[in-house]
Amino acid sequence: MSLTHDTSAGAASVAPAPARVDLARTWMLRSPLAGGLETSADVLVLDLEDGLPAGRKAEGRDRARAAASDAPVWLRISAAGTRDGQADLALGRELDDRLAGVVLAMCAGPADVAHVAASLPAGVPIVAMVESAAALLAAPAIAAHPATRRLAFGTGDFRRDTGMGVDRIALSWPRAQLVVASAAAGIAGPIDGPCGPVDQAQDAAAHAVAMGFTGTLALHDAAVDGAHAAFTPSPAEVDAALALLSATPDGPVDGSYAPTLARARALVERAEALASL
Repeated sequence: MSLTHDTSAGAASVAPAPARVDLARTWMLRSPLAGGLETSADVLVLDLEDGLPAGRKAEGRDRARAAASDAPVWLRISAAGTRDGQADLALGRELDDRLAGVVLAMCAGPADVAHVAASLPAGVPIVAMVESAAALLAAPAIAAHPATRRLAFGTGDFRRDTGMGVDRIALSWPRAQLVVASAAAGIAGPIDGPCGPVDQAQDAAAHAVAMGFTGTLALHDAAVDGAHAAFTPSPAEVDAALALLSATPDGPVDGSYAPTLARARALVERAEALASL
């Protein structure tokens, strides 16, 4: 899959084309200090925020700069308006066309998206992370900003800010808000918080799919296969959808018929798009 960075041949592969940003299922957050860009995730994101201790921020940026010499890179940048955020944006401007996109940590509202978009080369994709109660309430406006390609749910910081537990019921309302905000803005479904323990990755991703998410952040490569399995329509699901779409009703249909067909069509289209990556 061409969204993956792979250094097995000595260089990273070409970064994802903008259209594929909307399809990416797994977004691997990795510290630039960790070394190695090889991953089976759809997108590798060099984490300049939580991935770097305060005393090694400059070193981390230097490593990200070096990685960009092989192929365009995605960067997770610190909050807009902060000193580290400004330094991260300066690096993004320096990289120019070697910057594939940014994941904006701690996005507080559409003004943050506007600031980042104005500070980077035109057209750089922005994934805005919603990580606080205030940001969740602003999610519709964040999603509607023209520079926002997707929303991402920063579950750890959100739970810290709100006091919510990790329980799925507790987080179902904020997750639903992000899904609705994305759909209303006409952008791809949001990206869920890190998929947790490796042995639970597929189950966590399946829950995210049921909530309307279309991707997840990841911290460990061993979680990627399970997440991909959940976020990719299965052959059985595709066959059932195709059978429904090819069937001609021979009698009355009810009000659920058209929405059911639309969901089946969307599933087939997503499966075909993912297969073409």
